[in-house]
Amino acid sequence: MRTALIEREQHVGGAGINTGTIPSKTLRETALALSGLRSRQLYGVDVSLRREATIADFTRHRDNVMRGEQRRVESRLQGFGIERITGTASFLHPHTVRVEAADGTVTAIRGDRVLVATGSSPFHPAEFPFEHLRVHDSNEILEIEALPRVLAVVGAGVIGCEYASTFAALGVEVHLVDGRGALLPFLDGEISHALTAAMLALGVRLHFGERVARCDAGIDDGIDLQLASGASQACDDVLVCAGRTRKRCRSTRHRTGARRSSPPPGRPRRSERPAA
Repeated sequence: MRTALIEREQHVGGAGINTGTIPSKTLRETALALSGLRSRQLYGVDVSLRREATIADFTRHRDNVMRGEQRRVESRLQGFGIERITGTASFLHPHTVRVEAADGTVTAIRGDRVLVATGSSPFHPAEFPFEHLRVHDSNEILEIEALPRVLAVVGAGVIGCEYASTFAALGVEVHLVDGRGALLPFLDGEISHALTAAMLALGVRLHFGERVARCDAGIDDGIDLQLASGASQACDDVLVCAGRTRKRCRSTRHRTGARRSSPPPGRPRRSERPAA
């Protein structure tokens, strides 16, 4: 069977390799090494830097791991004879896909079967001005140019807890804001309590039962979060971890006959909706 893989980005691997699982876990391990919490020699990182680590030291190992995984996936695709096509795809017909390359070149590709696997992206609540350089989602936080002195993490789900502990290990003052009354309440209570104790030991400030009503982002004055309780929290950067939503598939559904089995674009699935 001949197979073609259409991907808009230059690198394969999606969120797992490029913006999610592998980068975040690598940054966590690097933070533990640089902070001295876990002495482990990492390729390309001088662990003797400890608290004097720069953002370049923080991201160098991540970039090495990501490039290695990208090469591994590319090699497997080539080994199976899969044709790699870079561009943005949309349906012309149930069996025909239009692919537009970055230079405007358009190609039509026909297949007996078309599998749509567009993945997901971070959900952006309307309260936050994501166009501001210091307001980040879980993808954009990977590209920060300097470590903040004070970081507010909104949303204490799995991603929020992971990044909160990562930055706290590097000496950043971290405030974790969530509308619920406990960390990861879907876990066994003993595990949730142990995680809470560990994060408190790292110096993470927990703000339970709070919701961000407004995010005031100035040009030079940092960020001011106005909470629903009336309290406020000043910070240099804010990381919003409010779940993920599926990426929009560019198709004319009434023409293709495709059935929609997931929520409309722009709304996170029920299990992903933020409590913060």
